Amino acid sequence: PEYVPAPVEVSLGQPFAVLRIPRLGEDWSRVVVEGAAETQLEQGPGHYVDTALPGQQGNFAVAGHRVGRGSPFLDLDRMQPGDPIVVETSDTWYVYRVLGDPATGDFRADPSGIPGQRIVRPTDVQVIAPTPGGAETDPPTGAYLTLTTCHPKYSAQQRLIIHARLDGGPISKAAAPDGPET
Repeated sequence: PEYVPAPVEVSLGQPFAVLRIPRLGEDWSRVVVEGAAETQLEQGPGHYVDTALPGQQGNFAVAGHRVGRGSPFLDLDRMQPGDPIVVETSDTWYVYRVLGDPATGDFRADPSGIPGQRIVRPTDVQVIAPTPGGAETDPPTGAYLTLTTCHPKYSAQQRLIIHARLDGGPISKAAAPDGPET
């Protein structure tokens, strides 16, 4: 039978997932809380309310501080196309991969047309639309993960955006207690 993960329960300010980004360090992991207001971001990366949840069709969008408050996304600019970003929930692993061409390192070479990395103005909220860069009202074209943080370091003038797509289905923690192969 196909594995069906338990529904993810979220309430404002509460932790509900763990983000693991091997590119940022073998043991790099941060707890994700519900909400992307300053009060939630003081605790760590925050999930934009009303965006998709892990593994769902749409855009699971997460904001994090680049400097201060533990600086969870300090080195987000080191991400490369094809890099895994693992999201862990109570019973499931999800593996997302940064968009672009891993062979050339070109963030703009993804067949979807969605760049794996971009720099935008803080007002460019379409980066967290159901399909990144699409209209808020359009149905999603896949299951995406978007990470947002300030850019450049020590400034809030712009936003550094990383887009990734779900790679495969949910992986049961019972089947892979030490995490998924990445």
